[in-house]
Amino acid sequence: MRAVLSRPDLGEDNLRDCAFDDMAGTYDATFTDTKVGRALREIVWSRLEQVFRPSQRILELGCGTGEDAVRLARRGVRVVATDPSSQMIQVARRKALIGNCQELIEFRCLAMEDIGSFADGDVFDGVLSNFGAVNCVQDLQALVADVAARLAPGAPLLRAVMGRHAPWEWLWYLMKGRWRKAWRRLRPGGIEWRGLTISYPTPAQMRSVLLPHFAVTRLAPLGVALPPSYASAWLDRSPFAARVLTRLERWAQRSSMLASWSDHFIVEAVRLPRGSAQVNTPGRAA
Repeated sequence: MRAVLSRPDLGEDNLRDCAFDDMAGTYDATFTDTKVGRALREIVWSRLEQVFRPSQRILELGCGTGEDAVRLARRGVRVVATDPSSQMIQVARRKALIGNCQELIEFRCLAMEDIGSFADGDVFDGVLSNFGAVNCVQDLQALVADVAARLAPGAPLLRAVMGRHAPWEWLWYLMKGRWRKAWRRLRPGGIEWRGLTISYPTPAQMRSVLLPHFAVTRLAPLGVALPPSYASAWLDRSPFAARVLTRLERWAQRSSMLASWSDHFIVEAVRLPRGSAQVNTPGRAA
């Protein structure tokens, strides 16, 4: 998760840029390149390969250091990758050059709340947002409407969202005697963190927010067996434990019920025809 640093001398957009810029140089070392980071991202990538197809043009919201954009581009998917941090974008551009896939990725330094600035008629074949980027958005319903306006009926949406009920987080902070932090996600209205309100929706709430524009087709946990990144350093020293928990995490993908009890959860949906109404009833996760 990325957050905003609070500085009174900066406007809101600059606050966001400053915080994300500060994280650009360390994000991969503290998450992407750890055992937990690699294992969780591989699970998301397995879904990307099912949801998005080569030659499609995909919108990514909160691309960070570009791991997902580069992965998709290497498979022949065209990506418009957005992020409010110019430093994150710079790291992502370097990865695209190293991966020799820069021609398939268009990077834009843009907050996801500002996607309404895209030209009229600029329609995408799908949308992606990974690892909690949408948790930092205050008006999720407005974001969903803006995204829906950029997608054709039937276009897929995939999000990895930070959930409300995270047993690993409870255990980690309770063991350290940090009671208030253990229950922070349960606070009504979210939490204030470095000048930003972070919300933690449940899968049911995310499903409700997506209606009437999207129908949810799949829910799955992400981080139910594997711990959050801040509690995972010990796994880098214990390959056996990392293998066991990774296998359990992959097994848990079969259960949509576990999505309510994980650090993040994956929600997949499809754009409904305009003017339609449908109740989202996802069944057992694929």
